[in-house]
Amino acid sequence: MIPKKHYPSYAFDLPPQALADLMLATQKVAKKLDKAFPDVSRTGMFFEGFGVDHVHSKLSPMHGTGDLTHWKPIESRQNKFFEQYEGYLSSHDHERADDEKLAALAGGQNS
Repeated sequence: MIPKKHYPSYAFDLPPQALADLMLATQKVAKKLDKAFPDVSRTGMFFEGFGVDHVHSKLSPMHGTGDLTHWKPIESRQNKFFEQYEGYLSSHDHERADDEKLAALAGGQNS
């Protein structure tokens, strides 16, 4: 999904209403994708911000989820951790990070 009005590619720098409008438009298309594929009951969405310097959301139908009537965990079998951005996003599981390190990171952030 891409807005007609130009905004730079980082979604979280958008004015709040522009981001809300993009999210609502993305939701509408995602629900259409869910209905278009019999093996899809959920569609993933992300903002990557590279490739084109114009904000856009990307949708990925989750094939193989069509029979889900109730939530259930689905875990990946990938075990790759990215030290730096490699040109694509992935949401697969990985080993849990150290709780103390996570707490230190969270403590240094402003809310």
